[in-house]
Amino acid sequence: MIQISDSTRPKGQMVIKIYRDGVLLSSETVDNLIVNGGKAALAHLLGNNGAGKHIATVGIGEGADPPAAEDTVLIESVTVPIGETRIATGLEAEDGSLFDAPNIVQFHFNFDKATGNGIAIREYGLFCADGTLFSRIVRAAAFVKTDIDAIRGFWQIQF
Repeated sequence: MIQISDSTRPKGQMVIKIYRDGVLLSSETVDNLIVNGGKAALAHLLGNNGAGKHIATVGIGEGADPPAAEDTVLIESVTVPIGETRIATGLEAEDGSLFDAPNIVQFHFNFDKATGNGIAIREYGLFCADGTLFSRIVRAAAFVKTDIDAIRGFWQIQF
């Protein structure tokens, strides 16, 4: 069996920017865990058997358990469609500057003021079109979203 080192495994992180009344309230970068379902989705895509396995949505939820490879859902979740996908060029850094890298894909999202209100957000998930959870993060503290808050950011997967 061929062993793949951790340095060559796909990995990812998410940049989360929370705005209150249009003013940046906080920004953070969080590493994610690509769960078993995400690894299987990648294998299907590479094997040309990937119907529904492309990334399509980002979700927020209230789950507080640490990410685990067996995760399949978010708790009390709401999802939004990916607004833009960037592959290799025009990638965004946390500071807003742009760069190119042939081994990176970014999925940009926006939870507007009307979406997800009242959720005590602790977890975020990246989902395939068929609903498969691809990756998940859990924040250290909950953020209760209100109708004056918007969450924008991007999820980045690196190969």
